[in-house]
Amino acid sequence: MSAFLMRGRGARRAAGAVMSVIWGLAAWPVAAGASPVVEGPAVVVPKTTIPGSGTYVVNKDFQAGVYRSVGNSSCYWQRATDATGATSSIIANDIGGGQRLVYVKPTDKVFKSSSCKAWTKVTAAAMSVKSTRTAIAGNGVYFVGSDFVPGTYRSSANKAYCYWERSRSADGASSNIIANEIAQGQLVVTITPGGVFKSSGCTTWTKIG
Repeated sequence: MSAFLMRGRGARRAAGAVMSVIWGLAAWPVAAGASPVVEGPAVVVPKTTIPGSGTYVVNKDFQAGVYRSVGNSSCYWQRATDATGATSSIIANDIGGGQRLVYVKPTDKVFKSSSCKAWTKVTAAAMSVKSTRTAIAGNGVYFVGSDFVPGTYRSSANKAYCYWERSRSADGASSNIIANEIAQGQLVVTITPGGVFKSSGCTTWTKIG
C-alpha cells in the first residue's frame, strides 16, 4: 500500500476523532438548576462630559447634572424642551466669558452649546468644598462657597458697564435671580452663602467685608 494512501486513511481517522470530541461537548449536559449564559447588548452609560459645540440629548448623550466649562471668551448654552429650534422650546440660556456653569435638569430634553470649552460634570463633593479665595474674576459664573468665600465684594474703576447677578441656581432661569445690577464706576455687593454669582464686563472683585 502506498504511503499516500496510508496518510489519507490516517487523516480520515484524525478527522473522525475530532468530530467525536465536538459532538461529545455539544451533548454534555448542563448542571441541574443552572441557566445557560446569554450575553445581551452592552449597557451604554451616558457621559459626564459634553463637547463645547453641538446639540446633545439629555440622559442619552450625557448625564443630567451641574456642569462647568472654564477658559471661555464667548460661550453660549441653551436648555430646551425639544430639538425643534423654536424659541418657545428654550427653557433658559446664557452667554459669557470665563467660567460658565449650567444645571441641566433630568426633565430637559436637549442641551445646546456653542463656542464653549468642554463641559465637565461637577460632583457633589466638589460643590461642598469650602474655598479660601477672596477675589472673583470679572467675567464668569461661580459657586458661592466652593469657588470663593461669601462676603461683601467691591469692583472698582469700571469704565464699561459691569453686570452682576446673585442666583439660587445655575439653571439660568430668571425666576431664580435673587438680585442683580448693571452700572459703571465702583460697584459693591454682599454675596450671602449658597447659590451662584455671575459677573460680566467687570474688573476683579475683591473682598472688603
